[in-house]
Amino acid sequence: MIEGQRILVTGATGQVARPLAETLNKNNEVWAAARFSDAKAKEELEAIGIKTALFSMGEDDLSGLPDVDYVFHCGANVDPASPEIGMAQNAEGSGFLMQRYKDAKAFLHMSSSSVYRVPVGSSEPIHEDHELGGYASYSPHYAMSKLVSESVVRFQARALGLPTVITRLDVAYGTRGHGGVPMIIYEFMKHGMSYTRAEGGESFCSPIHEDDIATQAQSLILKAAVPAPIVNLGGDDVVSVEMIIAYVEEITGLTMNVEVGPDASWGMKVLDNTRRKELGGPCNVTWKDGIRNALAARYPNALIA
Repeated sequence: MIEGQRILVTGATGQVARPLAETLNKNNEVWAAARFSDAKAKEELEAIGIKTALFSMGEDDLSGLPDVDYVFHCGANVDPASPEIGMAQNAEGSGFLMQRYKDAKAFLHMSSSSVYRVPVGSSEPIHEDHELGGYASYSPHYAMSKLVSESVVRFQARALGLPTVITRLDVAYGTRGHGGVPMIIYEFMKHGMSYTRAEGGESFCSPIHEDDIATQAQSLILKAAVPAPIVNLGGDDVVSVEMIIAYVEEITGLTMNVEVGPDASWGMKVLDNTRRKELGGPCNVTWKDGIRNALAARYPNALIA
């Protein structure tokens, strides 16, 4: 793990980056870079010794950001209102950030498995060289902007000679932010909302707990190189949303109203983690333990079993 370094984490108030920043802060000097529209999150980070810096995706003048050794770039506009906004903030913004930190030891760019073009309902693992051109139904311009961002990051790694690694994150979950799919499922159950199961079958994914993301990210940034390697970042368990629903029902006593339609509520995919295991080792949190622990932390009275 990384120790005794100065580290910048972008998007550090979010679901993925906040637990990463908190983990890194145990052994390093950490700067959290974000817009900090949530003043409470800023105060909470500073209360545990994390330094904060204002950062907006797409800005070209980043001279106000601190000098650091490593950059974990997790910040992104997850729902850009147009292609222009998606490219300006997610893609060009990543390029300007790399330019600011051209002298850093290494740079990690958190991308998304949404960049893959996959058949709906497939449980076949997707390798890093799979066909690209994905689409996220919940955010029409997101997948495009993340794919374009990867191109900018690859170019800047070579142009600047900046050791870089690109990680394609699958279904992340845990205690922070909205908690990811398992926590959203619990909220659906509490409020009597329905989940739609696809007519073609279950929706499979490789969920990864926030603790494993923090561990894997540290291992993978140490494997950064030029050209930038691309690594799938998913958990080691292949699980369907329907299996997650059944488990949450079992441990909470709640039930989910499941409907059937042409498409599932969430289009999922399973990532081939061979390369990630080679570079970063196995994950440590199994999906059932991770979901149980996250539910217990977020909703102390939720569990009955």
